[in-house]
Amino acid sequence: MKESGPTWSYGRLEPRTMRLPMELRRWASEMTSRLPFLPAAVTWVRILGVPAVLMLSYRFHEPVILFWVILACSLSDYFDGWLARRIHRSSYPGKVLDFVADKLFLSVVLFSLSINAGLLDTLSASMLAGYHLLLLLALSAISWSISIPIVTITTGERLAVLFSYILVTVAAGTSAFPGKHIFHSLLWPVTIIAVLSAITGLLSYLRLLRRFIARVVME
Repeated sequence: MKESGPTWSYGRLEPRTMRLPMELRRWASEMTSRLPFLPAAVTWVRILGVPAVLMLSYRFHEPVILFWVILACSLSDYFDGWLARRIHRSSYPGKVLDFVADKLFLSVVLFSLSINAGLLDTLSASMLAGYHLLLLLALSAISWSISIPIVTITTGERLAVLFSYILVTVAAGTSAFPGKHIFHSLLWPVTIIAVLSAITGLLSYLRLLRRFIARVVME
């Protein structure tokens, strides 16, 4: 009697033995295509994190929970873009929502950690929060004037956002885990890098504005 089992051909399984992984990939692709709102839902984590940070820092005073909330919101800034590219759901409205969520969350957290918690230098935090609010208001005003949402992300802006997220996470970590000296040792270096990144981001937008004005004048 012939034994049954997997059939091999030149060291490879026959196509029928590869059917299950292919079906799993097809099922995963179909599921993600039915959930186009997933990247936006991840972005909304940061918007919903704004009132959470305010309550945890002003009323409940829970530094450990505050740290994990800030860390989760910081990671969501990377994860929403990765997810959108992964499931092929990148869009301009999603980019606008991501930009607004970053600016709102970072501005509130920077002010909260400096003024209420005293975890950040007030001048540095005010400069960073002012940078994020200035960009949000400026691009909102331009978008309103031409009735089209405009979001332009420069390299300096990417660095400013990245190091702002690292800064608020490190600052929250100094309060949540006072025995972990890594947070205290990183606080001032990251603060300086974040401020320099914000200055670089501001200069990059000023260069863009100068080019835009020059183009308008030439036309």
